[in-house]
Amino acid sequence: MKDIAVVQISVLAAICIANLKGMFWQVKDVPRLWRENKWDSLIWVFTCIAAIILGLDLGLLAGLVFGLLTVVLRVQFPSCCALGNVQSTDLYKNVKLYKDLVEPDGVKIVRFSSGIFYGNIEGLKNGIKRIVGFDSVKVFTKRTKALRKIQKLIKKGELKTTKNGIISPAGIDNLGYESVDEPEDPEAPDNDVQTREVEIQVDWSSELPVKVSVPQVSIHSIVFDFSQITFLDVVAVKVLKLICKEFRRIDVEPYIAACDDNMLKKLDMCNFFDETIKLDMFFLTVHDAVLHIERTQEFKNGHDPILEKISLMKETKLPLDHLIIDPAYRDLHEPDEAMRALAF
Repeated sequence: MKDIAVVQISVLAAICIANLKGMFWQVKDVPRLWRENKWDSLIWVFTCIAAIILGLDLGLLAGLVFGLLTVVLRVQFPSCCALGNVQSTDLYKNVKLYKDLVEPDGVKIVRFSSGIFYGNIEGLKNGIKRIVGFDSVKVFTKRTKALRKIQKLIKKGELKTTKNGIISPAGIDNLGYESVDEPEDPEAPDNDVQTREVEIQVDWSSELPVKVSVPQVSIHSIVFDFSQITFLDVVAVKVLKLICKEFRRIDVEPYIAACDDNMLKKLDMCNFFDETIKLDMFFLTVHDAVLHIERTQEFKNGHDPILEKISLMKETKLPLDHLIIDPAYRDLHEPDEAMRALAF
């Protein structure tokens, strides 16, 4: 009888192995699965090993817990990438995935590809630093330190400033500097310096008259693409507001594009807007934000297209009818026939 029982168990084991042969051969799929999705392959391997060691029930439970853990780990490190423009279009794509993309001069476009909450906000800040190439807090701290040293040199008479506050070599009348009676607080932290006392203009891209290494800021604007953000929490809203203010104090203007209506409502409910953070920094698309930035920079540099047209008309001595008008505004200058009849 014992021999018969042993034979039956052997036959049953052979049947189980034969039926599970296809599942065992799935081990060959692990390299392919690793190339396609590393997280899924880790879950597969962990669940398989746990089922062999702990048994089928406990192994599947351990695999389920491990899968939930991988989801938490993945949202801890949100995808953050820089975008570039597809030439002659209004499309913007990841500069690492597409070729021949053009990044606007002085502008960085950052796209977030997941929800933002307290658990991944630090990873998001690190991603922004990696894309722009500098730490806005460190830049502000270094600039403040340089301004303090420049102020000391001005007090000693080694540096002079003109009326408009531009630094000039020593040896001329210091007409732009006004003495400050309040002494400098040596114990004040570098990131909380009252720079209003130093009313001078410094070209931070040039060589400074003091020995302070100030990180270079190669951009004047940054655009945050919110098109793929699904949710925000209170901590994320506060940190985003702080990030915008940190960029503004180093003369980098922040913009937000493609923000969903629900996200905009959430920002308003969490007191994102104030006297400095207003709705005019929001745009429907990234391309709209880029066009606005380009126009703003043109006017800052003294470029006025209307004045150029008037100057061109004066130089060529053409009548007003020959002035080229943008088609978008042509209806503002050409009333229809009904209006002509009413006018006369």
